[in-house]
Amino acid sequence: MNAILVKGGLLIDGTGRAPLQGGAVLVENGRIAAVGRREEIAAPPGATVIDRGEETLLPGLVDAHTHLSIVPGLGNQGGQLKSRAAQAMLRAIPNMRKDLLSGVTTMRVVGEEHFLDIDIRDAVAAGRIPGPRLRVATRPIAARHGHGTALTASDGPEEIRRHIRENLAAGADLIKFFATGGTSSARAAADTCFYSPEEIRLIVEEAHRDGRPAAVHAHGGPAIRWCVEAGVDTIEHCKLATPEDFEMMRRAGTWMVANHAISFHPEGIEGGDGGNPRIMEKLAISRRRAPVTFGHALQSRVKWALGTDSMHGLLWFEAQKAVEFGATPEQALAAVTCNAADAIGMLADIGTLEPGKCADIVSVRGNPLRDIAALREVGVVMKDGRRFDQLSAE
Repeated sequence: MNAILVKGGLLIDGTGRAPLQGGAVLVENGRIAAVGRREEIAAPPGATVIDRGEETLLPGLVDAHTHLSIVPGLGNQGGQLKSRAAQAMLRAIPNMRKDLLSGVTTMRVVGEEHFLDIDIRDAVAAGRIPGPRLRVATRPIAARHGHGTALTASDGPEEIRRHIRENLAAGADLIKFFATGGTSSARAAADTCFYSPEEIRLIVEEAHRDGRPAAVHAHGGPAIRWCVEAGVDTIEHCKLATPEDFEMMRRAGTWMVANHAISFHPEGIEGGDGGNPRIMEKLAISRRRAPVTFGHALQSRVKWALGTDSMHGLLWFEAQKAVEFGATPEQALAAVTCNAADAIGMLADIGTLEPGKCADIVSVRGNPLRDIAALREVGVVMKDGRRFDQLSAE
């Protein structure tokens, strides 16, 4: 038996229960065996003991929306998705390392070409390369005239159906499609919808028939209503959504996966596409609307989680912006742990520190319930009972 006892100061287990002072987690064979106070849990003979002093112990963080091979600060994100597989891989590997060292132990990847994310997911699972555990969508479903179209374009029922089934046959964990425009492309307004209600229903039905969730890129406009009515599982971004949209999502149980770092961090869209007047015009609109729209989401009590949208290593910044825009630290922490795990369909295994779950444990210097920025100061990073915080950042 491979046993590890991790000791810390405060322990926040992610379940909503009150934090424990002087907490400890016992790990056996990559799974959590016990959680409690230090004095309640004894290390088995031969166990490794990791004592982090006064650091806070948390569940491993979950990034609910990212792309492995994109670096927004390089600009032309669509062009990055169109690059050769080897070039994409050379960006993806260091991106994942940065994510892992920031405390992210699980990520949902919502669009890559070349089936790149499937190969990387399987290599990580086999232990051949270090990285967070991955749920992957592989090639995004996007219209030829729309946002998010890279090497694969899908128009009309037959082509949409064929591309979805090819993705599923290749091993996709979910289906992701682009319904509306976006901020990082110059072409159309972010609330323009490129798919008809019938096409949206087809996409969701094809995913659900195979037992896979459907995620949609949608900022606002009629697409949100059409997607909710079609039964989509998560709506990504929602930056132009209305209170009525959020109320409909709440009633339907649809998740919002929000992200703000790509719009507000200097290494985001502005850093990469600051010379494109049309993109900067759309970015200004997004920045003005984001605090108000996020406030509407909070007021509606819609279910929500956070993702970085390729801002690798900056999930802490996402949580910080959520607090700045009105969330409590407790809500923001849940949005990158238990709620993010729930949104991506993995709460049975990750997202909280509970016996039987994967031994994904992070320690941070400080109390994120007092100052969410404490998530930036990561100590231990453990995934499946294996430490990764001693990896080189390069």
